Amino acid sequence: MNLSETYQQTEENDYKLSVLKLLKARNVKEHSFEETIKYANKLLEKLDYLQKANAHKNFQTFVSEQTISSGSDHSKYGETVQKADYENVQRNLAESHAKISKLAEQVINLKDTLDAKNLLVTKQSSELEKVEIEFKKNQELNSTLKSELAHTKNSLQSMSDDYTVLNITHSCVENQRNDLEIENKKLRSLVSKHNEEREIFVRLESQKNLLETENMELKKKLESFMELKENIMAIENEKNGLEMENKKLKSQLMMLKRRREHSLSSGSYESVCSVDGSSNKNVGKSAKNESCKTSPPHSSSSNTSNAYPDVSFPDKQKLCFVAHESEVNAVMWYPDPSYLITAGSDRRLKLWEICRDEVKLLTSARDCNSSILSVDIDGKASSVLCASSDFSSRLWDISDFKLGHTLTGHSGKVMSAKFIKESDTIISGSLDKTLKLWGKNKTLCTMTFNAQSPVNDVVSRDSNFIISGHWDRKIRFWDVRTKNSTRSIDASGVLTSLDVSRNGSTLLTSEQDGKLKIFDLRTFKEVRSMSETNFQIVCNWTRAKFSPDGKYCCCGSENGSVYVWNSVTGALEKELRGHDSAVISCNWSSCGSYLATCGNNRKCVIWSKHKGV
Repeated sequence: MNLSETYQQTEENDYKLSVLKLLKARNVKEHSFEETIKYANKLLEKLDYLQKANAHKNFQTFVSEQTISSGSDHSKYGETVQKADYENVQRNLAESHAKISKLAEQVINLKDTLDAKNLLVTKQSSELEKVEIEFKKNQELNSTLKSELAHTKNSLQSMSDDYTVLNITHSCVENQRNDLEIENKKLRSLVSKHNEEREIFVRLESQKNLLETENMELKKKLESFMELKENIMAIENEKNGLEMENKKLKSQLMMLKRRREHSLSSGSYESVCSVDGSSNKNVGKSAKNESCKTSPPHSSSSNTSNAYPDVSFPDKQKLCFVAHESEVNAVMWYPDPSYLITAGSDRRLKLWEICRDEVKLLTSARDCNSSILSVDIDGKASSVLCASSDFSSRLWDISDFKLGHTLTGHSGKVMSAKFIKESDTIISGSLDKTLKLWGKNKTLCTMTFNAQSPVNDVVSRDSNFIISGHWDRKIRFWDVRTKNSTRSIDASGVLTSLDVSRNGSTLLTSEQDGKLKIFDLRTFKEVRSMSETNFQIVCNWTRAKFSPDGKYCCCGSENGSVYVWNSVTGALEKELRGHDSAVISCNWSSCGSYLATCGNNRKCVIWSKHKGV
């Protein structure tokens, strides 16, 4: 047992003894008046009894007086007896009055003593209350001291535990430091090896790039050689045909000479002339026919022309400007490449004029309650259609940029809304797993398709054929006439965008796993797949687009680059670097000479082929 504990116990015992002594003294003082109080109570009881007896006797005397006054016919003997009794009663009454006075004096004295005793009791009770208050204070002080002592004990115990824990952690940290030093040495050796391997890899990559460039050059030379070979084969065919014609003409000339000699020998000049003329005509006709048969069909190929203009591939940054206050989600060229429309997460739709060296904001509209995810322009270039995250789509008039109609009916984000080709209707796709068909000049939905999966993008090939890309990695084809899905194609990743070529024969898709794919809409089969090591799709509304002639396709990446592929060969043509953050959407101008890209850094970049165009 500690000294502090023994000291505490002794203090508690002394305090208890002092309290017991005080209580005993109080009991002695209080019990000293017990006998006097009992005696006073007895006197008071006697006084009450005597007062009652006196009252009774007074009543009897009154009754007797009444009977004496009223009854005169009583005998004298009775009167004498009554007088004697009356005198005795008066004596007893006087004695009782004397006793009562004495008892009253005793009661007064006892009351005085009792008052004095009560004063002492009150003083002692007040002193006792003071003692009890001091006792409570001492108890509270004792409890506080006990709690402080327990707290100090706990703190000391916790400090000792912390000290032991710190010792253990120190030893563990020392062991970890030693282990880390060993691992550091290993990692340094691995880093040195990795650097060596990286240098080797860089060398191999450079060699690979050189070989690829040489391979491309060789392919181009091979293609030119194949063209030359084809030309040579055509020339050889022409040569062979001409040689055959020459042989035929020579044989005919020999026959004519022989006939002429034979006719001269027979002596008929006219026959010779007739035979000569007829034979010359026949020879001319046969030669003409032979030349027509052997001549190659170049005229048909020279008269044919491409249905779309040839694209001058945009590979240089023309302009870069801040388009919105937050992410730019969609960009769309006006049919005139001097005007551009952008939309973003700041709920604004903006129309820009592209000048030679600058971009001017012409007008802006903010009628959406949430971010805009897609933009489309109708075939007449009179209306702009936007899909918004507030479960609706909106139509603006391009002439004054005023809100025309609000298409409401979806119960989820509207990811895409497009004008259907060759018609006056609109199709919209939402995360509520539905597609809705709208009349352009109406605000009511005319048809709803249940897609069984959230829709990320929707396009149309013609007025009756609709294509949708979904979260469940499926491409679904819908016929407006039958109101049902005609077929579906399975993709390898979540589909983020769809685009149909101008001739309507091919479909371009972008998938979240970093792939672009081209499908033949006549056979509904995959034609080719395009990907790159650093190419990664940013979000579910990242859009990939065909060039106007269908030769190229482009898409933005998470690393801030725009990748352009050759849609015919599937080879990567160019990686355009101009953004400092992820690229969300891209769009070609109608002439194909300009490319607009936008991303989540609020910027929009315009690319062109030639400087100063």
